[in-house]
This record gives sequence, C-alpha cells and structure tokens, in this order.
Amino acid sequence: MIPRFKPYFTFDEIKAIMGEKENIIYNFEKKFANIVNAKYAVSFPSGRSGLYSLLKSLNISNKEIIIPAYTCLVVPAAIIASGNKLRFVDISLQDYNMELPAVPHILSKETAAIIPTHMYGTPMDVKTLREIVDKNVYIIEDAAQAVLTKNVGKYSDAVFYSFNIEKQVFTFGGGMVTTNNEEIYEKLKTFKNHNFKSSSTSIELKKTFLLLNTPFIFSDSFFRFILALWESHGLLTWKKRGWNLNNKNLPVEEIYLSNDFIENYTRVQAAVGLSQLKKIKNNIKHRVEISKFYNEQLKDDVKKIITLPVLKNGSTFSHYTIRVKDRKDFEMFMKKHGVQINKVFDYSIPHIPVFSRYTTGKEKFSSAYIAGKNIVNLPTYPQLWYNKNKLQHIVKCVKEYYYRT
Repeated sequence: MIPRFKPYFTFDEIKAIMGEKENIIYNFEKKFANIVNAKYAVSFPSGRSGLYSLLKSLNISNKEIIIPAYTCLVVPAAIIASGNKLRFVDISLQDYNMELPAVPHILSKETAAIIPTHMYGTPMDVKTLREIVDKNVYIIEDAAQAVLTKNVGKYSDAVFYSFNIEKQVFTFGGGMVTTNNEEIYEKLKTFKNHNFKSSSTSIELKKTFLLLNTPFIFSDSFFRFILALWESHGLLTWKKRGWNLNNKNLPVEEIYLSNDFIENYTRVQAAVGLSQLKKIKNNIKHRVEISKFYNEQLKDDVKKIITLPVLKNGSTFSHYTIRVKDRKDFEMFMKKHGVQINKVFDYSIPHIPVFSRYTTGKEKFSSAYIAGKNIVNLPTYPQLWYNKNKLQHIVKCVKEYYYRT
C-alpha cells in the first residue's frame, strides 16, 4: 500500500536528538527565521496556539477576522477562542486561495485582521491584498502548508507555521510564528512567557521516545497499521466524548486548543527541527517534481478529473490536489489498487453548523463548497521521487478509474 503521506525522517534526526543543547529551541527559532527570510521567530506547541497567541498579544478582541471559507478548521477555532468573530470570503477554484476581488465587499470598521491561507503550498497574492486592505488591518499569513512558498512574510505583519505529521517540516507537532516587526515580536514573546509552561521532563521523554522510534513507525511495513490506529483513536475519542461537527454548539475552541496550553515546544523537537531544516529545500524540490510529473501525465486524457489548473511559480506543494465527482468512489477504487489518497480539508468552513452562525445566510460560498466536497490529494512525500514505479502506479490507477467511469 502506498501511504497518502509519510514524513521524511532519517537517522540524521536520531543523531540530532542525541546531541541536543540547552539553548537549542532559540537556535531553532533563529535558524527557521533565517530559512524563511524573517527577522524574528517564536516557537509554539502548535500553529493554532501561535495564531491564538498572536491575536491575544495584539489585543485584538471582539473584532471581525476575515478568513477564506476553505481552510483548516483549527484556524476559526483559534479565532473564536481569542474572543473574536469570523467573516468568510470565498475562494478561487484556480488555486484554492482566497478570492481577492471579494475582499473589499466584506471589509468593515470592525475588521481587525485578515488571515489568507497559502492553500496546499500555492502562493497567495498577499502583495495585492496589502494594497486592498487598510494599513490598520493586520495581515497574518497561514503558511502551515507553505514553508518556503514564494514571498511568504514579505508583505504581511506575521506568519504562522505548523510542524505536524503532514507538513514539510515534521517534529511530532509544534509550530512557529515569524514576523519582521520588532514590536509584534516583543509582544508575542511576552504573551508566551506569561501563558505557556516550559516542557516537563515527562513530556521531553515522551517526545524523545516517539522520535527515536520514528524510523520504525514510518517504515513501509508498519506505517499502514499506525495510520489505521491513529484514525480509529480519533474517531473513538470523538464518539466517546459525544463530539459532532453537526452540533451547532460544539465547543471547537476547547477541542482544538485544549492540549496546546499544557506544555511548550520541547528541546528534542527543536533538535529534530534543525535537522529537518538541513534537507527542507531538497525535500520541497522533490514535491514540486512529483507534482509536475502528475500534471504532465494527467493533463491530456483525464477530462473528468480536474488537475491543478495552475502550477504557480513559487508553489511548494505540500499536497497535490485533484477534483473528482465522486470522492468516496474514487477513494475506494484507489485503495483497492494499493494507493491511499488524502482528504485534508473535506469540508467548507461556513457550511459546518458550528461556524454557520457567522454567516448572513445569504452567502453561498459555492467554490469553497465544491472544494470541500470534491478535492482529494495524491501522495507527494519526497521519498516517492526515488521510486518511479510507485509514481507510475499512482498515475496508472487514476487513469484506470477515469476510463472505467
């Protein structure tokens, strides 16, 4: 079975863990800032806690925060937790990013910030967004899938990143906020110091155990079992606690932030992060090459499956997306033929009942709905570039599905 994602984790990370130093978290922050061309960086236990802290440190409260209707649901959860209100803007089906012409129509005196997402690593035109938006409105980029995506951080006030299992940098969780504004940096550091605890010995040991066993966990023979176990655990947790996204009163801010304020980013994670940064450019290069391979192989004879319309210069392709008419049928077909496909965001935020109260009821968000219903992601993890047979098999299966239907 070809897994839908797989972290690029080698024995280099093991060696990094064994050689960690006392000031390693600060070193990782400095190195990460340098890699992404930012002046300052602050680490957090997750990207969402970084966003929450950024909003709180800037004293943004009871204001409107504009986000794309198609994005990760932890983003609106963090905004609600920070005491603010949501406003949605539809996306473009050309690149799945925020539809810029729609932004001026929802700006108001209550707008305090806009959070554009670089969806799937495709660069959002933040320069144009900055020209549209008043200087008093913060622009905070969601680059959770966009490490080294073109121009990230160049025209905004701050950027937040995520380092979980599907991201271009993987440290068993964690996140980062970067900025070129010293005042924002100092406020963010102060908020973090007052609200987050240093990681305990038990957490450090737990992270060390997980990271030391990562080569085994992500081996071809074992990873399928881990994925199945992980998914089952998540489903059972939600069922046991009675959580349901169809519940309008679901406390999403508690669910998605509950574990983020226990312990801070750990030294062992920072050690692994430093090792990951040494290979990040090469890894992204392979993701781009894999995505171009898919586009080239699928562009002519797969008319019912919509490939990426735009291969933008500067995309880093955390995922390669296609749109299909029957996602469940396609998923089952691919699985039967030994390929797992991913559904990272199989929803549209305004169409989730718990978030729908932030809409007027008249807005359709039709493009976000299409994306949430029809998008799937083909595997793009860097290791695939070294196994052309697997890439050819994936393409062959996609074509077989097309000809079958």
